[in-house]
Amino acid sequence: MKKFDLNRFGKVTGRLILVRRRSLSNTFLGFAITFFIIVMLDSQPFNWTALSHDDMAWRIAGAQGLIKAICLVAFFVIATMVIKDLSTRQARISEMMLPATNLEKFLARILLVTLVFPAAILAALLAADCAQQLLNMLIHHGGRASLIGMMPGFFLTGTGPSPLWAKLEGMLLFNAFAILGGMLFRKSAWLKTLAAMTLIGILAVAGITLAAYLIQANTDYVVYLPDSPRYILLSNIICGAIILLAYWGAYRLYTRMQVINNRWINI
Repeated sequence: MKKFDLNRFGKVTGRLILVRRRSLSNTFLGFAITFFIIVMLDSQPFNWTALSHDDMAWRIAGAQGLIKAICLVAFFVIATMVIKDLSTRQARISEMMLPATNLEKFLARILLVTLVFPAAILAALLAADCAQQLLNMLIHHGGRASLIGMMPGFFLTGTGPSPLWAKLEGMLLFNAFAILGGMLFRKSAWLKTLAAMTLIGILAVAGITLAAYLIQANTDYVVYLPDSPRYILLSNIICGAIILLAYWGAYRLYTRMQVINNRWINI
């Protein structure tokens, strides 16, 4: 089993979804209730008066930013839970004994936390949106507004000058670091990963700033960031290399998983 087999990968992914089905159900229900409450609080549920569709759209527009922030934070936290179901010794043994390659098992976990869980959250948003429309139609005599319909490109467009490809690149970067942190840390993985990312960011900015200061203070060179296609291409290459390195590091940690004396040693 040294070669990647798509059929075997599908079976491993299906098994993993079954193992995490309770977490998926709790995620769907929890986010559906949360989104429903947020939207209803903005739609004045205790004001039983007739409202037009435009009035309803204006009232629930304030919920967009909070829901988007919750979703983005949730996507990061969920990505750090890539091995959350392997907390017991028996679960780790069962994972290692699966008739599949390490790459297939690892990619199944990446797929679960990157696509399946976010899909459950988006389904919860859709369910909450449908429920609030039905309830608001009863409260406001037919007045309703779709939260999803007001948010074209809900996660990718948004506001700001960054193009779509840059936002996708940023999402991949955060996902890669979150998964790497989830492989490195077992307890409170999201908090430790966030702290590590913050520390790395501070050190990187401080190092670049210090280097730029020393160059300008001791030489005749002027340091600046050129807004040219060559610079953009170079930055994309560097970012892509960091993303691949983070995923590769997470995979290497996964392949070094061992069960020794009831403890899990990654490295």
